[in-house]
Order: sequence, then C-alpha cells, then structure tokens
Amino acid sequence: MLKRYPSIQSMQTFLQAARVGSFSSAARQLSLTHSAISQQIRTLEEFVGQPLFMREGGRVVLTDAGVLFANQLTDGFEQIDRALSSVTERTVKQSITLDVDPELAQSWLVARLPALLGALTGTSLTVLSTPRHERSAFERVDLALRYGYGEWDGFENALMCGDRLTAVGSPSLLRSRGLSLPLTPAQLLELPLLGYTKRSWIPWLAAAGMPTVEPDAVAVFDNAAGLIAAASAGVGVGLARGLLAADARRNGHLVELTQVEIPTHYNLYAVWPREKAGRVAALIGVIRDLVAQTAGAR
Repeated sequence: MLKRYPSIQSMQTFLQAARVGSFSSAARQLSLTHSAISQQIRTLEEFVGQPLFMREGGRVVLTDAGVLFANQLTDGFEQIDRALSSVTERTVKQSITLDVDPELAQSWLVARLPALLGALTGTSLTVLSTPRHERSAFERVDLALRYGYGEWDGFENALMCGDRLTAVGSPSLLRSRGLSLPLTPAQLLELPLLGYTKRSWIPWLAAAGMPTVEPDAVAVFDNAAGLIAAASAGVGVGLARGLLAADARRNGHLVELTQVEIPTHYNLYAVWPREKAGRVAALIGVIRDLVAQTAGAR
C-alpha cells in the first residue's frame, strides 16, 4: 500500500513562509493569494496533527514542531535535488550485479576482472559474495556464479564447467622432503595433510587404492581459497579443484602431486532470474570463455 504524503507545493509554501515570517510576503514571492497560502498551511497542519505557526504581532513564527519539521524538510528537499541532478540530462550507465561464490571470488575472479570489465563496454559491474545458503540472493542480483548440482528451481541456470579434484602441494615442500614428482599415494600420505570441512579425503583414497580411513590433518579449512593459500605456502598438501587452483599452478606455487584424480559432481553454474535472461546473456558468454581458457591452461 502506498503511503500518502502532503503535496510538494504545500511543503514548499510552508518553507517559504518559515523563511520570511509572513504569509503575505510568502504569497507575493510565490505568486499566490494570501488565502491560498493559509489554506495550504492549514492542510499541512491537519496532516501532521499540530500547529506549525503561531502569530506574534504582525508576523508568524514557527512552533517547536514547526522548527523541527522545517529543519528536516529542508534536508529532504536537498536530497531530492541531489537525486534529480544525478539523472537529469545525463546518460545513466547500465549496471549489472554479479553474485560470486566466495571461494571462486578469492581464487579465480579477481585476476579475471580486467578481462570481464573489458568485455562489458558501457556497463558497470557490482560484485557481491553472499553466503551459499542465501538462496534469496538470486532474486536480488542479475547473475550468480554458484557451486551446486543445478538444483535451482524457479531460476535459469547453465553449467559453466565440469571439474576434477587432485592433490596439490608446493614445490618448496617437496624439496624440503627430498621428493620428486610424481609421488605415490603412500608417499603423499607421509606429508602434512590439509583438510576441508566440505570435503573428505576418502573418495581420493578409494581412487588411489588406499585404505578408506579419513587421515589426520594438520589444519582444516572451511574455505577452499584458504586451503589453496596454505598449500601454496608449504603448510601441507590438500585436495583442490582444478579451476580454483589453476592460477597457483600456473604461477608455480602449486603442483599436482600424483596421477590420481577424481571428477567433481558439485560444479560451477551460472544462475539467473528468468526475466534477466537477455540482460545477462553476453556476460554469461564472457564468463564461459574465461572458464574455458582457465581449464585449457591447466
């Protein structure tokens, strides 16, 4: 339900009368009759429920309520002026709001922002990283990049890429242990291991033909970007998605340690409201190309 407000004219009339201290002077300056000024002030006082002026001799002065209203109303009109000037006779730049999985934002997106912005000529970009469980975030943005199974009912989505998990570690850690690539699974398990709260080592152990008992970890992370940073620093070895670890591998901070890899089923999707399809089509294409370039460089 829309809220009812007094007319803009009545509020402007009130401010003018407050400035000059006279209904008659305000009427002359606004090219109105004295009775029109009086009627507009009465209407405004009825709306707020109390007097805004009182007479002192031949002048009108503000009541305490009138002083408060005049101060606040002046600020309000200044905000309206700023809002109007921000769009009047200006070309408003198109903007797209992109919500990115926090781990992807830290490990992958930042390095590709120049390419992304370069492809969005004339469009500004607002980047958010809302928690994964906030499904309602999809309704507030133009496009989201999220990991999942493609289960976003009521929204359009497209798989950006499949991926794989491999064990990664830093070359400095291998040198400190006198090891060379590739490692056997048994050699890898002798190294300090890094854990991730959303992933077990057991599927990797099964693929490697090792006993499927969760190993002890020297550190456990709830964010894959933190795990990748710790592995790059030589703290230990961990399981990482190819997409998230691609830059660290290209920079020589990480290497794949064994030939064991397992496919991921929880993958990266673009998700968008159906009514935003035309708005985000070009952006989805750019992101798909950047993802493909990353995968090709691994």
